[in-house]
Amino acid sequence: MSVFDWQTATPEEVDVQYSPSKFAKRPLAEYLADYATLSRSVDARVLRVPHVPLLIFIHGGYWQSLSAGESLYNGPMAAREGLAFHAVEYTLAPHASIEEIVAECIADVKKTIDELQPSRAVIAGSSAGAHLAAMCARDAEIASLIDGVALLSGVYDLRPLVLTPTNDPLHLTMETAAVLSPQLLRLNVFASHALLAVGGHEPDEFIRQNAEFADRLSMNNVSTTLLFEKDRDHFDLPYDLLQRGTQVGDWCLNILKGTQQ
Repeated sequence: MSVFDWQTATPEEVDVQYSPSKFAKRPLAEYLADYATLSRSVDARVLRVPHVPLLIFIHGGYWQSLSAGESLYNGPMAAREGLAFHAVEYTLAPHASIEEIVAECIADVKKTIDELQPSRAVIAGSSAGAHLAAMCARDAEIASLIDGVALLSGVYDLRPLVLTPTNDPLHLTMETAAVLSPQLLRLNVFASHALLAVGGHEPDEFIRQNAEFADRLSMNNVSTTLLFEKDRDHFDLPYDLLQRGTQVGDWCLNILKGTQQ
């Protein structure tokens, strides 16, 4: 079987590979409704506990949908584990460029850590949020303040998206996409520990990007864990973030509680 090459594929073929909802186990609308329902009863203010381990979560939505208010579904598990939890809010495209969104996330992460003074901290992100978490982890100040980064189903080379309708509100060119792609950027600093996980029910391109960015981090002396969760898809993998007994949840909890091997 030939390996997919976005540079020689048709735009329609690239679009399929960067449409994870086409590979998901359930319709996207059901997942979005679940996120909203599970988050609705969570009080974000109660989760802002100082001086305890902190999980900062950056939501996905291809930089153009979802919100912090719909991304609190891991909050109850955080509370049960004695953790603080914060979901990052950022301006969505087309009202902000990806460059501006990255800057907003970096500022939010720094502000949150400064306010809560956590004993340990992990930044987690899903899909576009994984890209944003990776960009945050490249910031020298943030890298010195966090203990790990959990990257779920991320896009780390944005250039293929230029060929797809996803780019309509993003206005990326090949040049600006390259400048915003952690796979292509220098990684002089990064979090000391990284988890890169992807589901089995995802496009091949997400599986490829996950593995290639894990290799890139390993080559830059980041302690990197690569996971392929064959029964998960792009949209239910984030439910594992703090779930004991899952590989993703156990990794995050071990980092947050300082019990990693």
